[in-house]
Amino acid sequence: MSEQEAVKNKSTMVLNEDETQVVLDWYRWLHGEKQKGIRAQLKRSTSLDEVITAQGFLRLNQMLPRLQQHDLPGLALVAGVLAVAKQEDTAALPTLLGRAKEGGDKPVFSELRFQRLLASDDEEQLYQNMRRAVIQAGEKADPIALADSLLHWYREHRHPDWYRGNRRWQYHTAKSYYTEVFKYQKGV
Repeated sequence: MSEQEAVKNKSTMVLNEDETQVVLDWYRWLHGEKQKGIRAQLKRSTSLDEVITAQGFLRLNQMLPRLQQHDLPGLALVAGVLAVAKQEDTAALPTLLGRAKEGGDKPVFSELRFQRLLASDDEEQLYQNMRRAVIQAGEKADPIALADSLLHWYREHRHPDWYRGNRRWQYHTAKSYYTEVFKYQKGV
């Protein structure tokens, strides 16, 4: 399967097919050798207010015209969090967080930290919790899945009536994390 076919087969809730390719292209551009300064500016951003003035964010924002007007803070989350994800991985972030620590039966991201992540109730809190989670996962992420997840969280918090039951961000995130945990914590 070609890379473009793999991008087309990604199931997303917010991003359309063209936007998934834009996010992937932007992520690879950002993590290229020539973009060290731009990437560093995003990585040093301690708040979303700092992210939205960073060159790397403004490039992503310009590349996603459908999202730039109504999803600006969501796009800032995407840019700021993906800046700390150095390596692409095919697994979703919650799956990476739920994997067992090397030689143990505890997840990479403790259940307490995971519950704090799920309880994030504003953009700044999610931004800090997600950056910590990506770092804890070895600075790895599936850029498309992570971007869509962040945008999903943002839209859900803006329009909670649209996202109920199994459409909720917390449900999808917890399901991925605990499905991984259950693989090695049988009988606990």
